[in-house]
Amino acid sequence: MELIQYPQENSGIHIAQAILELENTAWPPGAEEQAFPSAPDTYVTSFVLMQEGRAICHVGIRKSALYHKKERYLAYGLSEVVTHPLYQNRGLATQTIKKAAEFLAAQTLDLSIFTCAREKTGFYAKCGWEEMPGACLVGGTRRNPFRSDSLNLATMMRFFSPKARRHRADFEHGDIVLELGENQLW
Repeated sequence: MELIQYPQENSGIHIAQAILELENTAWPPGAEEQAFPSAPDTYVTSFVLMQEGRAICHVGIRKSALYHKKERYLAYGLSEVVTHPLYQNRGLATQTIKKAAEFLAAQTLDLSIFTCAREKTGFYAKCGWEEMPGACLVGGTRRNPFRSDSLNLATMMRFFSPKARRHRADFEHGDIVLELGENQLW
C-alpha cells in the first residue's frame, strides 16, 4: 500500500475516481451525478492509501473562514473519512488521519472542526481531537442550514493558534455556524 497526498503531480483523474468508488462503499450514490471533490470551494487536499490502483482509505481536508462570537478563525476540517469494508480494523484510518494531522500542524490555521458519529469520538480523540460538549456544527447555507444534531453527530475540535486556545470555551454548548454550501457538513 502507498499513502499519497492527492492532488499530486501527474495524478490524473484515476485517483479521484478511485476515491469516489471508495466513498460509494460507505455512502451509496443518490440520483444526482457525483464528482470528487464534492465541494471544491472548500477542498484542500486528501490523504489516500492506494493499493493496485484502488483507494483503500481516504481522509479529505477542507478549509473555510469561521466567524464565531465576533472572532474570525481559519478552520480546517476532516471530511469523507472512509476505509474500505474489507480493510477495516487494521489501523489504516489511524495511520491516514495521523498523516492528515501532521499536514494540519504544518499549516497556519486556528482550529480544526468536523463532525463524526458519536461512537467514533474516542477514535478521533486518540488522534488528537476532542469532543466539544453541547456543540452543534451548523453547515449548509444561511437559507438552508444543515445541523449536525439533526443527524446525532458529535462535534470534534482541535485548537492550534493561541487565539483559538484562549477562546476554547466559546465553542462549548452552542451552535457553531460554518457556511459550507448546500447540504455540506464536515
